[in-house]
Amino acid sequence: MIPSGLNLRLQQLEENISRVLQLLNEYEAELLDEDDPGRKSKYRRRVESLKQQKAGYEEEFTDLQVQLANKYPLQTETISSQLQEINNKIELLLDGQVSLRQILMLHFSPKEQELLIPFTQKLDEPELINIQAFLEAVETDQASEEDVQLMLTETRSLLEKLQEQNFALPAGKEAVSEIINSPTIDAKHALKVSIPIIPFILAYEGELGLGTGINLKEAWQHWKTKFMKNR
Repeated sequence: MIPSGLNLRLQQLEENISRVLQLLNEYEAELLDEDDPGRKSKYRRRVESLKQQKAGYEEEFTDLQVQLANKYPLQTETISSQLQEINNKIELLLDGQVSLRQILMLHFSPKEQELLIPFTQKLDEPELINIQAFLEAVETDQASEEDVQLMLTETRSLLEKLQEQNFALPAGKEAVSEIINSPTIDAKHALKVSIPIIPFILAYEGELGLGTGINLKEAWQHWKTKFMKNR
């Protein structure tokens, strides 16, 4: 059991890091929507300030790890992952050439990125904006469990039909199935990985339509109406 004093420091550190991540997500959204150079510069200055805070949190985390003598890896794994996520976001947001595709990839693990990059390279800007909004909706629980299950079910059904009819996929069909249908990940995460693939599937939905129920195109349009209204 972690000593109470160290446990309190870990909790406070994680709360501070979560706050920085939330601010970075807000600045990321503002930078994507902002065209004025002056306002972009203001947000980048704020990101620079968060970068300095992150350095302090890294020092605190290193000190805590020494005191814990690596006996409690599960308690520190989340913090380590969050610090890396902060670092990735800061690097992108301070880069003047930040692209929507790069930002989208921050939502995924390296293995998932390798699978999804061939799909995202085929998407235009409006589709990328949709996908970013949908990913945020899933991650922030704006999408109901019913929304998630419906979209995931429709996506899996049409993907299976694409595979049965040997349609060429930008990434290997085995890799796609492995991630989307993996029993080790929950429905929300499976849907997150599916979302960048959906525009590709929609190109064939008319030909491969399910015939009954709400099809994927209708579900996708429902999400656009629901989650894009403020963009």
